Amino acid sequence: MRSLAVGLALLGASAASAQDGPAAHVIQVTGIGRVSTMPDVALIDYWVAGEGKTPDDASSALVAKQKAIIGGVSGLLRGAAQISNSNLVVIAVRGPECRNGNGYDQQPHFDEGPCAVIGYLATIQGTIRTSHIDQAGTAVGLASRLGARDARLRSFELSDRQTAYAAAIESAIADAKRQAVTIARATGEKLGPILMLRDQNFRPVDDITVTGMRVSAPPPPPAPRAPVEIGINPQPIETNAQVYVSFAIAS
Repeated sequence: MRSLAVGLALLGASAASAQDGPAAHVIQVTGIGRVSTMPDVALIDYWVAGEGKTPDDASSALVAKQKAIIGGVSGLLRGAAQISNSNLVVIAVRGPECRNGNGYDQQPHFDEGPCAVIGYLATIQGTIRTSHIDQAGTAVGLASRLGARDARLRSFELSDRQTAYAAAIESAIADAKRQAVTIARATGEKLGPILMLRDQNFRPVDDITVTGMRVSAPPPPPAPRAPVEIGINPQPIETNAQVYVSFAIAS
């Protein structure tokens, strides 16, 4: 049986005055609510790299792969995707002889001798947010086929966490009332109204808003040759709430 913070207290018996009125009998309980909701948003991360003898060559190779990935994944997901990019880096690449005991390029080097620049590497990270969670696994495989160096299904989320949290709060309050009724009945008392209720959880404020997730530009290109279908079966997302409630005992 789970441990519940349940108390029956007589408040202010010795300190009550004629102005304060009679002391109140109070039942204090902690209610717990839990709601399971199937996710409706999938998040995919991928990384792309372009190589070349010059910075422009590396950047051009990166752009070509990035364009192929965005076009192919957008076609697969029928436009229901938001694709963003970050962490763009273009760095010089030196020969394998340009090392020291602490690892590659730990100290500054002149671009000559064994540390001469032999090429450039451009890398970028992309994120795909889609409501087609049934196609998320297939999208990961397709991104890899189209040039992603690393693609992975990061997580599933709810587009409306506030609604799930509100349902969990309702469940927690109902749980608290059931406990208080049981205690009142066991002590031969009658349960009165709620005197105080405190939400014990941090209320989420950074909700993700998903409005169809349609791209407003030209229609997405068709997907390339049929990708390998990878089935996805996510688990429900648990939303928990806990409330601390004080009930009066009716006189």
